[in-house]
Amino acid sequence: MIKRPAPHPQRYGWLIPLLLTLLLVSQCTPVTPPVTPDVVAESLRAAADYSAAGEYTVAETTYRAAIQTAPGDPQPILELARLYLLWQRPQAGLAALDDAIRQGASAHEHADLRLELLAQAGDWPQVAHQATERLHAYPNDAIALKLLTAAYLQDYQCIAATTVARRWHEAAPDDRDAALTWGLLAPDALLLCEIDARLRETALCAETNGEADPDIELAAALIRSGNWPLAACVLTRAATSSAATAETHAWLGEALTRLGRLAEAEEHLVTATTLAPEMPLGWLLLGTYYLGQQQTNAARESLLRARALDPHNPAPCLALAEATAQAGRYDEVDVWVAAALDSAPTDADIAKAAARFSLERHLIHAEYPFRAIQSAIQLAPDDGEAHLLLGQFRLMTGDPRAAVGALDTAIELAPTLGAAHYYRGLALQAVGRSNDAQQAFIRAADLGYRP
Repeated sequence: MIKRPAPHPQRYGWLIPLLLTLLLVSQCTPVTPPVTPDVVAESLRAAADYSAAGEYTVAETTYRAAIQTAPGDPQPILELARLYLLWQRPQAGLAALDDAIRQGASAHEHADLRLELLAQAGDWPQVAHQATERLHAYPNDAIALKLLTAAYLQDYQCIAATTVARRWHEAAPDDRDAALTWGLLAPDALLLCEIDARLRETALCAETNGEADPDIELAAALIRSGNWPLAACVLTRAATSSAATAETHAWLGEALTRLGRLAEAEEHLVTATTLAPEMPLGWLLLGTYYLGQQQTNAARESLLRARALDPHNPAPCLALAEATAQAGRYDEVDVWVAAALDSAPTDADIAKAAARFSLERHLIHAEYPFRAIQSAIQLAPDDGEAHLLLGQFRLMTGDPRAAVGALDTAIELAPTLGAAHYYRGLALQAVGRSNDAQQAFIRAADLGYRP
């Protein structure tokens, strides 16, 4: 029998440490089960349910957990981006969309989502650029046509907006917004009267034999709904007609101010006061324009003219309070706040506006803003915002327990008032109820309140 030589210890010395290492790793490292599609799908369903219930903070946390569970899957990140669109957090949505594309999502397939997020963020130049690129490939993309129309309106390009609105209406003939926008810009009175019942009793649809300018009524409706970009185009058309009035120029000036077209806005506002120096509206809007430009002396002069022409209107008084504060003459502010309240003793909205004015500037005096808050609550006891203002006042004056009571009432009356939940959180913190405060802050965030 041939005896085999013993292995040389240096020849196999490396093997034993390696075997020991592998043995230890196999004993100490748990085996991670593979992530199944069902696990991720269940998380996405749960997050969608939270989102549908308005519990956006929990939905966000659930989506982020799904992202951690499946780090290479772009779908949870896309769903998070859509949540941010619904939650009106466009910058976070754009960041999530970029992450999803880096993980393999198609930028082309989600171009509409990017456009909607950009529009929500107010990045109208990018909306116009990307919508135009989208339309080169898909000329009838309704979302791109809609948002390109909006971008042109924001940029006060009425002719371009009219052209694209026509294409939008042709691409989406059943879309009421498309029909209304095209009908207003064209203008197409027959179309407008057909689709909007509210217009059928106006000069636009009535047989007035040209006695009234229907554009003025259309613009007034747009202003009431806060659609200043579209109102600016309708008012521009009215201002170029032979029947243009000082009121037309005044409202066009205000619309252009809202769009940031300041030089053009001032021109129309001055024209309004020149055409009708006895009309208080022109002086009021010119005065508030100067306030926004920090031209305090010019603002005060115009607002005093408005006040003299319409002594019972509280709006010039509140604007004069702003001008007085802007000039640093805080000892005179209460005079104008009192004048506003005295001019409209039965108007809860004016009382609330007066209270907000003082609270936002931390102007706490012997009588104000408490007098205005008391008046608002007496005039509208079921108004949640009035009780919110009382809660803010109590918190600001060092009485958090009373603040909690007022804010509880505010939330009972107006459960979706995000600011009430936020200030209630601050009051709860001040009285040591930290857990309840955290829940209040989460609810405020869910409702979109971001101080």
